[in-house]
Amino acid sequence: MAGINHTGVTDFLLVGFPSSRDLSLLLFSLALPVVLLGLMGNLGLVVLIRAEGSLHTPMYYFLSHLVLLDLCSCCAVGPVMLQGLMAGWVTLPSLACALQMFLFAAAADAECCLLAAMAYDRYAAICRPLHYQAAMPPRLCRGMVLGSYMAGVASGAVHTSLAFRLPLCHSRILNSFFCDIPPVLALACADTSLSQALLLAICGTIQSITLLAILASYGLILGAVGPSASTCSSHLAAVAVLYGTLIFMYLRPEGSYSAQTDKMAAAFYTVAIPTLNPVIYSLRNTDVKGALAKQLLGRRHMWGN
Repeated sequence: MAGINHTGVTDFLLVGFPSSRDLSLLLFSLALPVVLLGLMGNLGLVVLIRAEGSLHTPMYYFLSHLVLLDLCSCCAVGPVMLQGLMAGWVTLPSLACALQMFLFAAAADAECCLLAAMAYDRYAAICRPLHYQAAMPPRLCRGMVLGSYMAGVASGAVHTSLAFRLPLCHSRILNSFFCDIPPVLALACADTSLSQALLLAICGTIQSITLLAILASYGLILGAVGPSASTCSSHLAAVAVLYGTLIFMYLRPEGSYSAQTDKMAAAFYTVAIPTLNPVIYSLRNTDVKGALAKQLLGRRHMWGN
């Protein structure tokens, strides 16, 4: 992000909010509890996994980093969106806009890589239970997480640096509620074909490879144990929601972007998915529910004494 182009546009005016004051307040009243639930749910799940020894397994190690990325997305976008719903618009300096774009893009691609790692972990646990410890040693788990973060950071850095090196001289008005890649590119008064091609190439490569790895892992699981692999349902639900939204948002031809439709999809990804993931991974997960009950009963017993 060191090469941000400040010529022409020094800040951005985000106006992707309803013009009706009553509608904005209604959306604010709906978005505020969702954002707060997302923050508390993800933070609570991270704390629970770190505190409960029974969850110190590769699966929950990956999950703790997945919810950290959800927490990052929620913190990067949620406060700005809530401020815009209250005021009707938000002004962001170029550096803040670039940082928001970088965090969002990096978290999205890192999540795809982590979901692939989690799928391989489920394959090793279900199809190779006798060799599970050898198949998923701590060093490999740490390497997978580090590789996921590195892929996300590299992807986010490429998209952000290319977007903000372009001469953004058409306007400073951004028809979005956060600094997403397509709306920023729409402000450029230069050829954006390279940025668009790299957006398709990088996102397409990461999402295609990780999705193929996930499908291969679950294909092998289904081949080994059949449809009784209900323990994987929560992971498959998270995969379907994330990949469906990302493919719709970024893997389309340039001319098919629609501001209103994309804003709805972006709101779903940046706010709804970080809130849904803790619910998906906890309500249908007996390990998490048992660990939570153990922690709550332990604290109740401690206070009772």
